[in-house]
Amino acid sequence: QGVDLALKKVWPSAKRRYCSTNLSRNFKKAFPSPLMYILFWRACNATKPYSFKKAMERLRKEGKTHVMKWFADLGQQSKWTKCKFDPNVCCDTNTSNFVESFNFTLGVDRCRPVLTMLEGELYYFINGLQV
Repeated sequence: QGVDLALKKVWPSAKRRYCSTNLSRNFKKAFPSPLMYILFWRACNATKPYSFKKAMERLRKEGKTHVMKWFADLGQQSKWTKCKFDPNVCCDTNTSNFVESFNFTLGVDRCRPVLTMLEGELYYFINGLQV
């Protein structure tokens, strides 16, 4: 939530989406049923309003008001389901696989401050060394 507040302050018009993989972990803690997990992914990955509506109806049927409150607490549907994504943003990804891969590549350097990492990269770039 702190990231949301910071981005709203620095880039108020930036379009943001939630990583469905991270959301699914939280959802699974609240609703551990395998069926609920499958329905969650159907709702997140729905590309047409009709399939999204059907997935949400089934979630409502299985999870009652508790699951609907969970989704309502997420806020705008355009942040987590593909069928509501802004078409002007030319990406339909709802996971952060790129970020996860980047973090893995950083390895132990991930815990270093950003400027320290950039200084290290600059050193390698100037001296023509391989990272």
